[in-house]
Amino acid sequence: VIAHEIGHVKRKHLVFYVFFFVGYLLLSYAVFDLIIFMILYSELTYRFIDAFGFHQATVISILFSVVVIFLFLFYFRYVFGYFMRNFERQADAYVYRLFGSARSLISTLQKIALTTGQPADRPNWHHFSIAERIGYLQKCELDRNWVRRHDGKVRRSIGVYLTGILLVAAAGYQLNFGEAGKMLNAHFYEKILENEIRRTPENARLFSMRGDLHYSRKEYSKAIESYEQAIRLKPESPQVLNNLAWLYATCPSSEFRNPVRAMHLAERAAAMEQSSQIMDTLAESYFVNGYREAAVSAGKRALELSGADKSYFRDQLKKFSNSSLP
Repeated sequence: VIAHEIGHVKRKHLVFYVFFFVGYLLLSYAVFDLIIFMILYSELTYRFIDAFGFHQATVISILFSVVVIFLFLFYFRYVFGYFMRNFERQADAYVYRLFGSARSLISTLQKIALTTGQPADRPNWHHFSIAERIGYLQKCELDRNWVRRHDGKVRRSIGVYLTGILLVAAAGYQLNFGEAGKMLNAHFYEKILENEIRRTPENARLFSMRGDLHYSRKEYSKAIESYEQAIRLKPESPQVLNNLAWLYATCPSSEFRNPVRAMHLAERAAAMEQSSQIMDTLAESYFVNGYREAAVSAGKRALELSGADKSYFRDQLKKFSNSSLP
């Protein structure tokens, strides 16, 4: 028995156990966002919400908790359990490093089976059954190559595990900091918006948010469609009016520019709210329509309303003042 415990120390099993806990943290870090994405993307989630009338955040929280608990149980029951069983077998086999035979350990295991009164072949998630441990040691008594084979199996298993964890860590980095993560975030953000729009088609704010998303992707036609729908649902929304006016006035694709409508939208926004951004849009709209003096006047007002960082608004005002027509 002492030889068995010495085997754990010499084989550095406790160090590996620490790595397995770290591995779970890496796995959690990598897949938690992915779990949320999968839940949000699943049509079953929204069918469940529609069928029972629960709040979306509540359903997502419950499903996320269930999946995380399942992941925890699976990892420690099957992955960690696999290594625990094989480390125990490796520790059993270490007796051959200290003694010429394992008969004393076999005898101890047989006594444990007798004194506990439990079946020797009773399965255990973290140890092989006593019958399996005895059977393995008896095979090693006949052929010591079984010890070498098991050591090789453990090394290969650790190699596969470390490779998998490195891949998971790389995937986690990409999901949280890389372009793949940004694309997934945008994709699932759009998915959420579409499902919310389907459930509440009268919500102007959702169409405005969808317009912002399409604009950030340079999908100008879709952005215009979403902004226009938001304005139809809520005409008195200065932020949406401002966003659409800016798109019509400055769109890189000339086919989507509409200077006259940009000016009208910007004037409506400015009549409702005066902020540096809205006044800047109004100035830009005047400028693209050829009204230089009006652009300069609105640009000065934007500069007055701006906060600590005035450099952008100064550059805009300089552009309006020094140019004749755009």
